[in-house]
Amino acid sequence: MTQLVQPRLVNPPDGDPGVYLDFRFGRRAVLFDLGSLEPLTPRELLRVSHVFVSHAHMDHVAGFDPLLRLRLNRPRPLTIIGPAGFVRQTESRLGAFSWNLLNATSVDFRLAVQEFDGQRLSAAAEFRARDGFRRRDLPPPVIGDGLVLAEDNLVVEAVALDHGGISTLAFALQESLRINVRRAALEELGVPVGPWLEIAKAAIRTGAPDEQRIAVPQKGEMPLGELRERVVHIEPGQRVAYVTDAADTVENRGRIISLARRADHLFIEAAFTDADSDRARVTAHLTARAAGEIARASGARRVIGFHYSARYAGSSERISAELAAALDPQAPREVIGEPNTEEEQPDWVEQWHSNGLSTERALARFDSLPGVEMEELTGTWRGSELPTGHPLDGLLERFGWQGKRFESKERVHPLIFHPGIALDPSRLPLSVALRWPRLARSIPARAGFAFVRRTLRARGPSASLARIEFRDCLSTAMIYDRQPIIDHFRRIDDSRLLGLMQVRSVPPYFFLLTAEK
Repeated sequence: MTQLVQPRLVNPPDGDPGVYLDFRFGRRAVLFDLGSLEPLTPRELLRVSHVFVSHAHMDHVAGFDPLLRLRLNRPRPLTIIGPAGFVRQTESRLGAFSWNLLNATSVDFRLAVQEFDGQRLSAAAEFRARDGFRRRDLPPPVIGDGLVLAEDNLVVEAVALDHGGISTLAFALQESLRINVRRAALEELGVPVGPWLEIAKAAIRTGAPDEQRIAVPQKGEMPLGELRERVVHIEPGQRVAYVTDAADTVENRGRIISLARRADHLFIEAAFTDADSDRARVTAHLTARAAGEIARASGARRVIGFHYSARYAGSSERISAELAAALDPQAPREVIGEPNTEEEQPDWVEQWHSNGLSTERALARFDSLPGVEMEELTGTWRGSELPTGHPLDGLLERFGWQGKRFESKERVHPLIFHPGIALDPSRLPLSVALRWPRLARSIPARAGFAFVRRTLRARGPSASLARIEFRDCLSTAMIYDRQPIIDHFRRIDDSRLLGLMQVRSVPPYFFLLTAEK
């Protein structure tokens, strides 16, 4: 399923909570929570239309001031939704600044703040820059129980959870049905594109019966059922759920499971290991085990743990492994970081390559493998990708990536492409590929790359090797010369390595290297 909305953690799992959801084909994004926003660029923050705040603990709202400062002199409005009492808290925050330089000639920036009481939007206010951000109460939008946003193409649902005596909100963004027009079918019917298609799409989204007639240019009226069958392709919309700061109670579990039911992406806090469950209980947080059990019960397709406690700094793989184990208690032990003997275990690499793996389980697998000595890397290695739902999955091989070549510590060629050409990583648009992977996978992009590939040839080595401690293991890593990328390696067997590409603020990307004889 093509992802029109791309979610990602703003910070590493042990950093401030927050998820950035980028609408790939629109000048828009939304945020779940307002922790530190330093990893996001001003351009990314200017795209934000709505912010959904779980609660007002400092690590969940620390990004409010930088975001306000950036948006202050720009006219695009911003809407922030939080729990009961959030309007008053925002008013107090704005009142901490002096606004004497704002007047009727200032940019008309408007901050809309709304509260969700666990059932519906219950309060709303507007703060205008031209009014010195004085509070003006408004009637809250009426959009239905359990909703905090309702638009033609998506809704955002919310539930209130207990967090040690206060309410914290969990959210789920649900896209509407995706209805794509089959252009070839239109040509076969001899009908043009036009406004009639939007009418047909709207009828399909609202569940209109097949017998309903739709006016089609050059054809008169046609039954909706025939158009549904012949002209359009329908896919379910993507669901992204976000859960943080919740006590492990029966009531909370039930609400989270309902909210995250069959989510394509579930971001869920995993603050403590089960060994520290007493600490989790006192602070009203979820353990990794509890998070995994909840996620498994919800049927979420991809689970991303975050909000790790600082007490696990340098040993976060314990949380990753525990979460992976709870997600799939029937999985072979080697999948969650406890290798079986060779006689007992299947070819997990082949299974991973064929069926994919969650990021958490991939990290657990990576952590279970031994490090690599620098001299073991010398030579040429054939590369292949190991899917985890990463934006780059399937992209490199499609463009002809063959692998890597290690000549010495200071002479490394990280990107060998067909037909054996070493490319310069600094000249490749990595940020574009990460943000718009569908565009990067398009036929025009591939054709353009094939045309310019030889002009991207590296004039010398583009990376070097170093011994780096990463995830509590000292091993050899490859550091790119002019890109903020580090590749970490672990030994699978005598001829294969598991690689992890580390880029700041992006989930890890995994690949396999096989030694060429």
